[in-house]
Amino acid sequence: MKNLNENNSKTVFTDAQAKLRGWLTDCTVKSRVDYHGNLRMHTPCVYGMYKGIWPDDFLWPLMADPSLMDRDTLEGAIEFVSAGVLGLPCLPDRIEPDVRPVMQPGMYENPHAHRMPLHLPAAWLRLLDLAQAAGVRIPQKAEWAKLFQRSLDAVPFSCGLAYIDPQRPSVGFGFHDPCAITGFELASSLVLYRGLQRAAAFFGEVVPPEQKERWLAQSQGIQDNLYRLWSEKDGAYFAGSKDCRQIDVWLNGLAYWISDSEKQKQIVSWYKANSEKIFLDGCTRQIAEQDGWQRELVNVPVGTYTNGGFWSTGTGFVLPAIADQDPAFAAELTKDLVASMEQTAFAEWIAADGKGEGAKGFLAGIAMPAIGLQSIIEKQSLLNYF
Repeated sequence: MKNLNENNSKTVFTDAQAKLRGWLTDCTVKSRVDYHGNLRMHTPCVYGMYKGIWPDDFLWPLMADPSLMDRDTLEGAIEFVSAGVLGLPCLPDRIEPDVRPVMQPGMYENPHAHRMPLHLPAAWLRLLDLAQAAGVRIPQKAEWAKLFQRSLDAVPFSCGLAYIDPQRPSVGFGFHDPCAITGFELASSLVLYRGLQRAAAFFGEVVPPEQKERWLAQSQGIQDNLYRLWSEKDGAYFAGSKDCRQIDVWLNGLAYWISDSEKQKQIVSWYKANSEKIFLDGCTRQIAEQDGWQRELVNVPVGTYTNGGFWSTGTGFVLPAIADQDPAFAAELTKDLVASMEQTAFAEWIAADGKGEGAKGFLAGIAMPAIGLQSIIEKQSLLNYF
């Protein structure tokens, strides 16, 4: 019976991945706009305000379905990005179609924070690394190495983890942008854990050996100190150690892969015990508490957007961890997600009534679950894709 259930779950995962990839192809084509230099590239959504290049939003669709990765277009994208960022003091939040870099997250006239989101050194590097793996030549690689290090130097660390001063809160992970998570910060620490490993390999021929060793040691330091955010009471990791000392629903799905087996069991048990609070139609909230995040950088009403909205993007983060412990539960979540996504026009997030909100044809909301399914099918740690 166990093998039958596992086979049934595997069929659900593979069928869902195929369906998501089909939707992703359609939305990627529909989202394309003209950029500087006669480039026509996909943007984060079909309908909505997002029209620049954010590294995660741009890359995730290509990771989810490599058939979308046209080498000439990707090469043009890397040249476009390089022209917009090399020479900056640190990496930007995004680049607009006219090659204008936007440094802080949020709106132009009212940014959410005073600095770049802390995870960005790893996110931009991932784009370069995957482009190079696809055969794209990376221009001015030594200059990119310097920009990566300048950006990393702009990330405060304490006790081995990314740290945000409660007196001057800023954004850690870009998808948590309105949330004032302070102290030791889980999300960007985890993304930087992989980014530092990528940096040691990617920049290997343009930096001295001791630089690579420092990056790898810093990466190991993140793993060694992750226990500082563990909640023994809850059996899951906090988003921050000061403000928003609350369970980060999405990022426990990444922390799972560098946690011991007992913590892994507890994380999935926490998901299952809180399933009614955090899952709706296969989509996943960032926060389980009824009153939302304890502190915000900008006011987001409870029950909306990052403060209680349900995201298909988030399901991509948690699904592989759940599948590792309980494939049947993961398969049910997958079926719910596939059944609901098309009905909401692939909305950025959904409200408690199931209505789609935010951008429509939101590529990350299709791509990240597809990556999660790929992680399950390939039996790989989700962190390997970061």
